[in-house]
Amino acid sequence: ELTPIQRKILDVLQDGQAHTPQELHGCLYDEEGPLTNVRMHISNLRKYTRPKGYDILNEQTKRDGSRYRLVRLLASAVDGRI
Repeated sequence: ELTPIQRKILDVLQDGQAHTPQELHGCLYDEEGPLTNVRMHISNLRKYTRPKGYDILNEQTKRDGSRYRLVRLLASAVDGRI
């Protein structure tokens, strides 16, 4: 279901911490590619994680800008595995 890149990004996000797009960009094969590629992978990952009771939040901070965090949805009735 997931591409190898999406699996790498999800593995990074599973630590529960917020990660910048630049941090997640390191998961891409082409690290010279644009940061918009990270947003595309996050969008596809959301389609995978939401039915499983998780979502990827985009947190905006004044200091660092955008950060992504994997969170469990409260109304989830799933077993908690991604």
